[in-house]
Amino acid sequence: MRRRYYGLILGIAAIVFSLFSVRSTLPEKEITSIDFLAFSEALNLSIIPMNKSDKILPFVGDSLLGYADLAENKLYVHPFKGRAAIDKAGWITYDRLATNLQLYEKNGREQPLQAYAYPWFKASWRVLLRADQMGIALIDKTGFILWEKEFQMPVTAIDASSSFLAIGTLDGSISVFDRNGWAILSIQASLQESQTIYGLALSGDSKYLIILRGISPKKIETYRFEDNSFAKLFESSLMVNTTFQATMAIAQDNSHAIMSFGDLLIYYNIKNKYYRILEAEMLGGDLSENQTDVRYFVLGSLGDSLVAILRSSLEDIASSDVLILNHGLLVHTAHGALGAIGEEEVIGFVYKDGVELLKGWQP
Repeated sequence: MRRRYYGLILGIAAIVFSLFSVRSTLPEKEITSIDFLAFSEALNLSIIPMNKSDKILPFVGDSLLGYADLAENKLYVHPFKGRAAIDKAGWITYDRLATNLQLYEKNGREQPLQAYAYPWFKASWRVLLRADQMGIALIDKTGFILWEKEFQMPVTAIDASSSFLAIGTLDGSISVFDRNGWAILSIQASLQESQTIYGLALSGDSKYLIILRGISPKKIETYRFEDNSFAKLFESSLMVNTTFQATMAIAQDNSHAIMSFGDLLIYYNIKNKYYRILEAEMLGGDLSENQTDVRYFVLGSLGDSLVAILRSSLEDIASSDVLILNHGLLVHTAHGALGAIGEEEVIGFVYKDGVELLKGWQP
């Protein structure tokens, strides 16, 4: 899913590349194989087996999207224009004005989707965020609306886990829904102070919810799901001066979260309740010597303690890297990559000319 633009709404996450090939510098002992799958040799998506769902990774490139077949080392691709959200069942294309939505099955079969909305896919959730940002709809793979929710203020943050969908709004309200649309958590806006939701993240196992709210100081609130409800564990002040919307992800092992505010990247230790700002020098400042010349976007967790970050240059919009952090420490830089996703012991990076897969990599 494409994540190369920044705005009020969180975008989406994902595709992968590696450091240990011609384009990488990972230690050989950490991987079992490296395969570069070139777009020039890719197969048309129309011939992908419709029953193939295991061992495939969906990806979005600059002008091609599709699936990497991990078992057979094949790429199935389809051209697209504008923007796209993709999962293992298919994809939706759209433009920046939330119009011209087209729904596709996995083999590329197309049908119009009558909606003015931004599609958002994660963890088998297919959500349409209304163009005015005042409501959402959960749809199935055919585009049928399963349920809808409206909000009093615009949505400013969204995330999902295997079990829950979390929504934050401009006035500071929080809603967490289960697959049936039932509210598991509902926090209403405070009338006494500005509590705008700048970002939120659910852990992959649905046990933790981290919320970033307020202006100065910002607050990090941590919730844990126990006894069929979310309970607040603690909150911490975040003394940073920024008005950027945040992108966030909780590591799969629930040890920490990584959050970005445009040119600022922060590591937050969940257990010990402290944060630290990740300086440009810690992230290998190859792209730019000046940290304000870059923008960071958190793509998501890649397994265990790994989190992927997209780093883009403001001076050269075509220039980007993917950074892999382990407990906030840089362990890999994929120069020129557009995004990153992982599945079990596979990490891949998408480039303009293909996808490189690293198999067997363990942190």
